[in-house]
Amino acid sequence: MSRVIEIQHDEWIAAGPDVVRSHYTDLGHRQFARVHPGERLRQLPPGPTGPRYERLLRTSWTVQRDFYEREFRPDGSVVDTCIAGTHGGRSVIARFWRRDDNGAGTLVELTVTEPVRPLLGRLLAAWRRRRLARELRQFAVEEKADVERDGMTAGQLRMA
Repeated sequence: MSRVIEIQHDEWIAAGPDVVRSHYTDLGHRQFARVHPGERLRQLPPGPTGPRYERLLRTSWTVQRDFYEREFRPDGSVVDTCIAGTHGGRSVIARFWRRDDNGAGTLVELTVTEPVRPLLGRLLAAWRRRRLARELRQFAVEEKADVERDGMTAGQLRMA
């Protein structure tokens, strides 16, 4: 049995890679626009690899607190690594690919890697994998809705 869970999800967004990447990396916008309704973000002083932030996520009965460190790779991808908190060791890699299949757009490839905790984590690994896949799909859909909503608003404002 593997000691890590890795989930990948691809989402096509009708906007250019630069627009999608800037929306994804703008933590201020993500907090202000409430892209993810149960999430609160607070930026922290930068770390050795890049920006750091605190993420509070309210679930039905608890509040999860995680501290993330963000790294920008030369290929344009963004890596968020949880350095402390509920999901310690989790990493989220976002890659942005230009796609012209359905018109101009971007294919966002999200990959989440999370270590499996000893003993109890191995017993619940299948359940955790399904839950993580569902959370990743929901995250991607909310990001897509935010980017496309802002694109439509900008288009409407230009036309007015």
